[in-house]
Amino acid sequence: MNVLQHLATVLADLLRADDRRVVLGEDVADGTMLGLTRIAADDPELAPRLLATPLCPSVLPAHAAGMAAEGFRPIVICPEASSLVDSLAAVREAAKLGWRHETPAPVVFIAPFGPGFGLGGGGTEGPASILSRVPGLRVVVLSEAAEAGASLRAAVEGWAGDEPTVLLIPRSLALCAAGECVDALARPFATPRRVREGEAATVFTWGAALPLVRAAVERSGQDARIIDVECLAPLDRDTLAAEAKATGKIVIAHEGPRHCGVGSELAALFADDAILTLDAPVLRVTGDDGPLTASAEARALPDLETLTTAITHVATF
Repeated sequence: MNVLQHLATVLADLLRADDRRVVLGEDVADGTMLGLTRIAADDPELAPRLLATPLCPSVLPAHAAGMAAEGFRPIVICPEASSLVDSLAAVREAAKLGWRHETPAPVVFIAPFGPGFGLGGGGTEGPASILSRVPGLRVVVLSEAAEAGASLRAAVEGWAGDEPTVLLIPRSLALCAAGECVDALARPFATPRRVREGEAATVFTWGAALPLVRAAVERSGQDARIIDVECLAPLDRDTLAAEAKATGKIVIAHEGPRHCGVGSELAALFADDAILTLDAPVLRVTGDDGPLTASAEARALPDLETLTTAITHVATF
């Protein structure tokens, strides 16, 4: 079973558990391009709660926000993260329901992004960074295949609150074997997590860059800890600053463009909150700024050799 198949199973279970939950998307009645609603579509009791929407990006978040305001708990399946950028005005209005109008809007947006499937250079647009700037919108990036279903469950069940949540699925993760999946997270949802211990340096990363960081740390031979940031908005400043202070030597690695990426915000955070403990320059290793064509989409990911060199440089500075 791959990650997408596991997510389809979890999504059907979530619909069975709460009649307020509905799924919206351009092709959800047919299973979606990713197959996320295929199990639900084959269930006569669940199929009526799969609501197909027009091929118009702004309709999805606007309709979902209206349903949420009326007591439903919509799950929106997007063809890609860039479609949320295309409908940014409607996404902003959905996020405003909570902080401006004091109306809970428990909408969960599921969107693939980044290199993979040969779908082009969308990663150069940095949709995660754009979405992270929307006030009131939670942006979470999946990093572990075994936790993908549990993270979806936590998002839909509102573990971190009823703010609209974007759950980004790296395309490179989507077809990975799900492995021994956990039914529920044994930790808080949408919070930084330490995935490797170490004292020589701290590498902050998320999403598709995590496997590259793991490989780079092993190649470098350095005793570096790895932090999966996981939630890009809102950032957990206190936890991230504490992890930075623990070693005083920092590398930030993420897919997508370097310019105006979330890594820039992290670097500024560490300059604000951890400057007196830093013992080396803060280095960022990212994808190319682009533009990237379909044949060059892999360049949206950090280069392994560059990443290995950066970790070694910082750890031995």
